[in-house]
Amino acid sequence: MLQAIVDTLHFISVTGQHQEFSEYLEHLEADAPPYAIASFETKEAAEAWLENQPIPPDSATVLIANAYHYVIHDERVGIFRLPRIRDLEYHLADLKQRHPPVAVASFATLEEAEAWLKAQPTPARWAWVSIAGEPYLAVYHPNINHRALYPLSMADGYEVEEEEEPDEP
Repeated sequence: MLQAIVDTLHFISVTGQHQEFSEYLEHLEADAPPYAIASFETKEAAEAWLENQPIPPDSATVLIANAYHYVIHDERVGIFRLPRIRDLEYHLADLKQRHPPVAVASFATLEEAEAWLKAQPTPARWAWVSIAGEPYLAVYHPNINHRALYPLSMADGYEVEEEEEPDEP
């Protein structure tokens, strides 16, 4: 196990990825939504981007129309798959429990909220907002300069039940 850690640190060092690693750690410490390496409007745009990568990412997450997808690259046949994943829904449920929604701003419409988020010079990685009385998560992915709004209702049904401790005799 220790050798794997040493190898990982050596890889980061020799590939010059110190800054990217630091940004990733900041992302984790901020309780930010799942990390994504790219954002696309359509699946076709994501597939075209993947096909043009000299070394295609594998086991990475991308956003397609603000939905999270997992990148699977089968090198044997050169095929990409982008299955939809529900990491955001679980993250929202967890965030709701650990940081109950208290809106930093309220808007009548989604369009007003999108304009507000777009106008922020450097938004927080995440913040609760209210749109037409419903809680939303405003998200900023600085590594890809992407902003998105997600209704908290996406978390419905994704709450993880905490196991109860057995009674001690």
